[in-house]
Amino acid sequence: MMKAFNPGWKMTLFTVFFCPLLFVMGQWQLEREQAKISLQARYDQRLAAAPVDIESIDWNSDDLDFLRFNAAGEFDNTHSFLLDNRTNSGRVGYELLTPFRLRENQTLLVNRGWIPLGANREVLPSIDSVVGDVTIEASVYVPLGETFLLSSAQELGESWPRVVQSLDMDQLSETYGAPMLPYSARLTRRSVAAELIDWPVVNMAPEKHRGYAVQWFAMLAALIAMYIYFGFRSPELKKTEEEK
Repeated sequence: MMKAFNPGWKMTLFTVFFCPLLFVMGQWQLEREQAKISLQARYDQRLAAAPVDIESIDWNSDDLDFLRFNAAGEFDNTHSFLLDNRTNSGRVGYELLTPFRLRENQTLLVNRGWIPLGANREVLPSIDSVVGDVTIEASVYVPLGETFLLSSAQELGESWPRVVQSLDMDQLSETYGAPMLPYSARLTRRSVAAELIDWPVVNMAPEKHRGYAVQWFAMLAALIAMYIYFGFRSPELKKTEEEK
């Protein structure tokens, strides 16, 4: 005689609540994997293409990420920003961003790469100046989302270089005292003024997202298996365990 399926209301409620949640989490990780794959493919495509002249860029376009370009102008060495809490090979430091005055009377904020922390946080690192008209090669940096901040304060101190916690272009333009182009740019390794250049395309490999998805779906399968197991257990065994 087949046993009646009776998992009980508690187990049913638990399963009904967590099954959709586990499925959504697994699906979300798969979507993130595909997004990272697409982003890497986009980067590889732009890297293979020849750089364009900055004059040809439409800064209102939604197709600017990783676009490589050449630009001529002069660095404003007296007004650099230090993007805080950046690490490289386990070392703490900053990303150095210096305004670059273009010949078209525009200003582009250029990320020159990573530099190490000074002797301590009160002593800012020395910055190498780049004097005169130069031509740089860089790529447009379009942020992927909101940056997690370790501090609620955007600016630390009043002197230059100015330590900042995020690339809020509107606020940086206001601090600088002049309008800047809506996106910053990242120098290539071979460009003049480049510091330590190591721009990761994604902060986590796509394969890791797939691994996380497998874990979520495995927990989902385990929960369903437990629900079925407890649903068909002997009523006498259930009663005995509840009385303990």
